Amino acid sequence: MAELHENPFRRAMEANEGGEDIGTLRPFRLPEEKASPRKLDQTRTVAELDLVDPAMIARNPRIAGLTVHDLGDLADQFAGIPVYNPKIADLTIDDMTDLEGVFLEFKTGAARQVGLKARGSSSSVDVSCCCCTPCCCCAAAETEPIRA
Repeated sequence: MAELHENPFRRAMEANEGGEDIGTLRPFRLPEEKASPRKLDQTRTVAELDLVDPAMIARNPRIAGLTVHDLGDLADQFAGIPVYNPKIADLTIDDMTDLEGVFLEFKTGAARQVGLKARGSSSSVDVSCCCCTPCCCCAAAETEPIRA
């Protein structure tokens, strides 16, 4: 259980050296402004995720620059939820094919690692690509895409 001094309201009161009106205190502001780990994770790009050979990612800068947040928006867009993300709006069919290729290469490599591990070789498979983009299942399963 958290100590009393860790209570955000008590911390705000203790830090109120200037004698501000209590109603203007911000109890959830951390003493040091830091980005939350979740927010930092959402801003990582496909290139930074180190999923596949960097040369494969470098061939398509639009894919390399997509963030984890953008991939979530892409999944929402595939689910029929409109997102107003310009990066998603600018993607072409070729871009989505390239993105699918990145995740396919990653999944194939991970499967090889699991196979090696099962045979007793030392390996690490500590990243999962499940549910990271709709490309893995939804786009690949679409046999009749919308025609213009």
